[in-house]
Amino acid sequence: MYDLAPVQFRGGALIALPLWKFAAKHFIMWSSREFEDFMPAIVSLSVDLFSALFVSVCISTSGSLYLSVLFIATDVGQTLLEFREVLANATTVVEILRAQEGSLQNKNTNTHDALMTPNLITRITTITRNPRAFNVLTLKRTRLWACLPHRMTVDQEKQMDVLEGSRFYGPRGLISSRRSSRTRHKSRHISLSFGLLKSAPIVPGFTSSTNKIIKRGEKSRQVVLQGLQLLFHCEYLALVEYIECIVPLVFATYKLVLHQLPNAVYYPASSNWGVAAIVNILVYAALEVGSLLLLHYFLQKKFIFSPLYQLAFALETQMYLVQALLFLEIVILLQYELEHLGADFTFRFEWLHTSV
Repeated sequence: MYDLAPVQFRGGALIALPLWKFAAKHFIMWSSREFEDFMPAIVSLSVDLFSALFVSVCISTSGSLYLSVLFIATDVGQTLLEFREVLANATTVVEILRAQEGSLQNKNTNTHDALMTPNLITRITTITRNPRAFNVLTLKRTRLWACLPHRMTVDQEKQMDVLEGSRFYGPRGLISSRRSSRTRHKSRHISLSFGLLKSAPIVPGFTSSTNKIIKRGEKSRQVVLQGLQLLFHCEYLALVEYIECIVPLVFATYKLVLHQLPNAVYYPASSNWGVAAIVNILVYAALEVGSLLLLHYFLQKKFIFSPLYQLAFALETQMYLVQALLFLEIVILLQYELEHLGADFTFRFEWLHTSV
């Protein structure tokens, strides 16, 4: 459809693509809400892969440097918006960490010394392994078990069973909206009960010390919740950048090899392939690689953890989902122009009317 559109109207794809991505992402997120752990891979493989392939096709067949620059600039703008969301989440986490450090300056125990490290993952694991030591009342909004089981050793399974027996964490499945509303309702009653204790203290000085303990535990709880949200967002963004790096390179390699084969005559769009198309795709891929490295540098400097490690973990634990879908979708979608597949975007189907 993009190839058949007049050149002066092809810029409309710049408006349609972000709107389609926004609607498609929210629909896929709603459809895969029961598989929260796999949501980054599902959304990136179903929406961002098609978007990256569409942009690669557009900038390789546009024939206009101005239009190619607009497509690349639009994609970079969407990436910057996603970086802005990560930055806002990271700023919230940094503020919580600083507040927690201020409340723990007078603590000298080894347990609290572990929270003084700038490593975000170390802080989260330290709190989640022993929430009671950090005055955390509940972590019901945090699921202890993944949606689907992962490989664990016997010692790890025993440790998980102990944490599950502590009743600090939420259920194995996803918390439904009704159950989460009940949890919020109960938490409000708990806060009100503390307010009653605050208004009528029994022992002088008891209320102030109790409030400090409650605030300290709430800060530790927020470190876990906001930190996990940041890790989730970074995993999704790393997968998106990985796909947007791989797809243009695979597309360029495919077109280069196809252009040298005799069956290139059955691909009508192969005539537009040239040096300019290769340069446009390589520039697009280089920008995506640069954005992934920028994300790595930012998170490594702020929280001493690498999104590349998260990417490797996602590709390893979800290998069958990510690599299989990536392979199948690329193999099928790259041949959409082949005449033998019956693709006729003119909707005239002239091959049906030709005489044998």
